[in-house]
Amino acid sequence: MTAGSPTSAGSPRRQAIIGLLVLLAVALAPIALSGYFSPDPEPVHVRILAVNDFHGQLPGGQNLNGEPAGSAPVLAAYLKSAMADAGEAATFIALPGDVVGASPPESGLLLDEPAVLFFNGLADDCQGTIATFGNHEFDRGPDELLRMVRGGNGTTALTRPVDPYPGAAAEYISSNVVWKTNGTLLAAPYTIRDAGGVKIAFIGATTVETPSIVKAASIEEFRFEDEAGSINRYVPEIQQQGVHAIVVLLHEGGEQEPYDGPTREGENVTGRVAGIVAGLDADVDVVLSGHTHLFTNAYLENAGGNPVLVTQAYGYSRAFADVDIVIDPLTGEVTHTSARIVPAYKNGTSPDPEAQSLLESCKEAVGPLAARVITTTSAEITRVQTDAGESALGNLVADGQRAAMGADIAFVTTGSLRADIAGGNVTWGDLYAVQPFSSTVLSMTLTGEEVRDTLERQWEAPLPPHNLAVSGLAYTFDEREPVGRRIVEVRVNGTPLDPNEEYTAAMVDFLAAGGDKYTVFREGTGIVNGPYDVDALVAYMESLPKPVEMEPEGRIAKVA
Repeated sequence: MTAGSPTSAGSPRRQAIIGLLVLLAVALAPIALSGYFSPDPEPVHVRILAVNDFHGQLPGGQNLNGEPAGSAPVLAAYLKSAMADAGEAATFIALPGDVVGASPPESGLLLDEPAVLFFNGLADDCQGTIATFGNHEFDRGPDELLRMVRGGNGTTALTRPVDPYPGAAAEYISSNVVWKTNGTLLAAPYTIRDAGGVKIAFIGATTVETPSIVKAASIEEFRFEDEAGSINRYVPEIQQQGVHAIVVLLHEGGEQEPYDGPTREGENVTGRVAGIVAGLDADVDVVLSGHTHLFTNAYLENAGGNPVLVTQAYGYSRAFADVDIVIDPLTGEVTHTSARIVPAYKNGTSPDPEAQSLLESCKEAVGPLAARVITTTSAEITRVQTDAGESALGNLVADGQRAAMGADIAFVTTGSLRADIAGGNVTWGDLYAVQPFSSTVLSMTLTGEEVRDTLERQWEAPLPPHNLAVSGLAYTFDEREPVGRRIVEVRVNGTPLDPNEEYTAAMVDFLAAGGDKYTVFREGTGIVNGPYDVDALVAYMESLPKPVEMEPEGRIAKVA
C-alpha cells in the first residue's frame, strides 16, 4: 500500500470505515458479552402422576389404611388438583399396566371401555398420557387388546357409555412383548416427549412372568422377553437423539414398608423389581412400577451404581405416585428426583363431576344384571387369611366350584379373589366382583400323589404368587421341614389321602393349565368343562340357607 492511496490512514474513507467499525463494536458488545455474564438457564421441573393397576375400579368400596379410598370420581379429583398445582412444570400421566382386567361390573361387563374412557377424560389436563401393558391387558387375547387401544366396538348387549368406542388417548409403549410370527414388537418400545424445552424418554416393559399368570390361549401369539435387557436395548438409541432423562414404565413390582412424605434414602425393597433395576443402564433415572399392588418409594442403584427412583402406588384407584424430576436444560441430564405416594381418600376431596357422570352411566347400563339380589349374609365374608393361609371367602368359592362339578375336592388360587362380600344383601354384581375373570370351571382326575404334590408346590421354587384355597380336603403343614416335605397330613372328606387313589378335582381353566405356577395340574386327565366361575358361585350361594354364614374352619393347619 502506498502513501496517499484511497485507503490510507488519513483519508476520509478510511476514517469513515474505522468509525463504523467502532460503532458496530459498541453496539454488539452487550450481545457478545451476554453469553459470558448471563445467569445459567433455570432447571426444568417435570411432574409425572403415575397410576398403576387401576383394574377398572370406577366404583368405590376400596379401603387404604383403614379409610375409604379410591373410585374414579375421587381419584380424578386428586389428579386434577395435582395437575393444577404443577404450575409451569410439564405434567404427564403414566399408567404402568393393568388399567383393565379383574374389574368390577361397572367396567368389566362393558368390556373395560369405561376404564379407558376415564383416563381419556384426563388427557386434556396434562401434556400427555403414556401407558404400558400389564398382564391383564392380555386377558381377552390380542384382538381385544388391540381394540382397547385403537378403538371400535366390541360385542356386548349392554349400552356402552360412548358409542362408538374411540380407543385410548394414551400412547402405549412396550419394549419386551414380541409377536412370535415375525419378531416385531407389539408397540413402539419408547416415546420421547418435550417437557418445557427439554426432552424426556419413556420406555415400557411387562413382567416376563405373564405366561404363568394369563391363560395360555390368550398369549400364545406373544413372547415376553427379559425386562432389563429389553429396556437397555433402546437406551443407546435414545441417547443418540440427545436425550438423557429416561423414565421406565414397568409392570413388575416389589414390596417395602410404607411411609408418608418424600422419597427417603436407604429404604429396603424386596421382590423382582429390585433385581430388574439393578440390571438397568446407568442412564435410567426413574422406574414407575406396578403389579404387586403395594407401596414403593425408594432409591435403588442401577447397573452403573446410580440412584434410580422407584415408585408404586398400591392399586385399584386408591393412590397415585406424584413424581418430581429436575432436568438440567443445558445437558439434558436429570439432576434430582423425588416422589410422594398420595392416597386418594374418599373424605379428602369432593368427587369430580365428569368422572361421577361416567360412573353413573355405567351403573345404569349394568344395573339390570348387577343389581339382582342373590342372597343375604349374616356378616362380611372376606379374603383375610389365618396364619395358615385359610380364608372364609376362599373356602366359599372353592366349595361352590366343587359343588358345580360334583367333584371330590376343589382348588382355588387366592389371587383370583378380587373383592370381599359385605354383610347383608348380596347382588349378582357383588359376586361378579369376587371373580371377574369369566373363567370356566372344570373337573379333572388326579392321583392322591398328585394332590400331595400340588399342596407341596406352594413352597417350591419358582414360588407361586398365591397360595391355594381348598374344598373337600384338609391338610396340615410344617414349615420347619425341607421344601418338598412340608405336608404332614392330608384328609379327603375325613379319610387319609391315598397316594394311589384317583380323585376328581374342580378348578378354573386358568389353574388347570398350570396357572400361577401350579404345573402339577397339567398332569390331570379326564377334563370335563362346567359353568363360568361367577355362575358357579351364584348357584352355590342361592342353594345355601339364608343368611349365609362362612368362617375359616381349620381346613388348613400349621404346625406351631
